[in-house]
Amino acid sequence: MKVCFISPLGYGLYRPGSGYAFGGAEVQFFLLSNALASDPDFRVTVLTTVLGAFGVEQHGRLALVKRQGGRRLTRGSLWGYGSAFLDMYRVMREIDAEVYLHAGAGVEVGAYALICRLLRRRFVYVVVSSADLCAPNGQVQGPLAWLFPLGLRLADAVVCQTCEHRALLKNRYGRSGVLIRTGHRLAESSLQEKRTVLWVGRAHPLKQPEMFLSLAEHLPKEQCVMVIMRDRMHEAMMKTVHERSAQMANVEVHENVPWSEIGRFFDQAKLFVNTSTYEGFPNTFVQAALQGAPILSWSVDPDAVLTRHGIGVCAAGSFDRLVASARQLCSSDNLRMELGRRALEYARTHHDLNRSVDELKTLVRALSGRHQSAVER
Repeated sequence: MKVCFISPLGYGLYRPGSGYAFGGAEVQFFLLSNALASDPDFRVTVLTTVLGAFGVEQHGRLALVKRQGGRRLTRGSLWGYGSAFLDMYRVMREIDAEVYLHAGAGVEVGAYALICRLLRRRFVYVVVSSADLCAPNGQVQGPLAWLFPLGLRLADAVVCQTCEHRALLKNRYGRSGVLIRTGHRLAESSLQEKRTVLWVGRAHPLKQPEMFLSLAEHLPKEQCVMVIMRDRMHEAMMKTVHERSAQMANVEVHENVPWSEIGRFFDQAKLFVNTSTYEGFPNTFVQAALQGAPILSWSVDPDAVLTRHGIGVCAAGSFDRLVASARQLCSSDNLRMELGRRALEYARTHHDLNRSVDELKTLVRALSGRHQSAVER
């Protein structure tokens, strides 16, 4: 059974030395694609975008197809869009998968859905953020923004990572979503000393890295660590982070850490902090929980897991509460240990990668060979 993950920004995960940036959606596709490829019943391809020439790399049983990113669907001109559409049609026809998956909002979602219709193949859209479903056109801008909701409506199935997203999908589009939670490989909790307050994310306004630096100023006795990925669209923010952190004795900044090395930072964390304005279900929540680290979030609490399962604290958008909660958690070993114990139990129960892959296999098998959508609209 042929399955293709369309992951334009995912190349840096498969080629760590390439310097290509990636996000949470790409991490999930990286984990799912490799796990699926280990099953001999599946033939897995990942379609990604690079600055160089077209080519194919073999990574074990997984084929990585590199598409040149010179012409993007978001250019806005009819000619540019038409050229990109035809180029993508050619590439997808050559891959010849039975099911294609794509995560995240964009005008390309409509293109992928239409191409799959033309090729008589199945298309799965994966919701990665509440903004995909709350904001008009998923926050996609420009004259072609309408292509995103069109693609979402044409998709043969829509995968949601949270129950909240399923409810939003039903309310806005009248569609039933398939729940497949964020999955990670289970590992034994590290025996290293937990001594850091950790933040992990991109240099992007929605991640608000500067808020973490402001929090660190209120925690002068704590060792605060930032693992930050450079974003070419927000170089000024990256410069500000470096300038501010250089003046703070209790802050370390680690830039563009390869995915394979990020785990060691969670191993050492006694508290994980999230300052995003919105998310889907962050990979970092699962990574922290699997190492028994409580989660302190400025505003994000998907499906209210922090409060319902008692694995952390959500400050409900209040910086003052963020500071007060951080001080309380850092000063109380017993409280951190109790929340960390619950976090580990929660992650092992709900976010095992094997479970997520099995659920994906069930969906792909249901879609394969059908002429109608497997999910009731």
